Amino acid sequence: MKLYSRPLSPYSSIVRCIAYYKQAPIKIVAPPQGFPIPEEFRAISPFNRIPVLITGSGLTIVEASVIAEYLEEHFPEPSLLPADSRDRAIVRMTARAAELEVLTPVMELFEVIYRKSKDEARISKLFKQMEIGLTETEKRLGHGPYALGDQMTLADAWLTPTRFVFNNFRKMSGREDLLDPYPKFDAYQQLIVQDPVLSLVWYEMTDGLKVFEGELESA
Repeated sequence: MKLYSRPLSPYSSIVRCIAYYKQAPIKIVAPPQGFPIPEEFRAISPFNRIPVLITGSGLTIVEASVIAEYLEEHFPEPSLLPADSRDRAIVRMTARAAELEVLTPVMELFEVIYRKSKDEARISKLFKQMEIGLTETEKRLGHGPYALGDQMTLADAWLTPTRFVFNNFRKMSGREDLLDPYPKFDAYQQLIVQDPVLSLVWYEMTDGLKVFEGELESA
């Protein structure tokens, strides 16, 4: 199997987290350099995005949520879903909320905040969406060692890169107190860096951010 991924990409980091946890035999490769990804990559990824998983049979799988479910089914042990159907639903809801209601608006905010012509109405709407998502995430988070209790789940795979982006986002947006109303989500970083799998993804993203910032300075 081959995974097209970049260290700083939150969506790629979700998939790498799952692959590391399951010790899946996946070769991680980088897409062509450049931002956005060069058009030539569309021959591999129809939407010209990462992550992309190429299976051993040659099937191309796109979208992090689909790849995640595929890996959970293809490598069922160790499982990232609880045995109980109710608990599985909670894990999936938490992961989905983190992706769609927190990570998605934050990633768009990274772009729209720094445009010369700012769409203040859009910015306000995205912040509101993000705050609702954070509120729901805060309600679900336990007190460790993982997001939803004693076992690592798919929720941790989503929440780790989602939590990571907030450190830089708070600085860039000038809202250093952004996570003050969400103390469990804020403190989740401390749980991440103590876990061998989650911390590996965290520090890969940290290194990726350093490279990205260096490229911006030299541009």
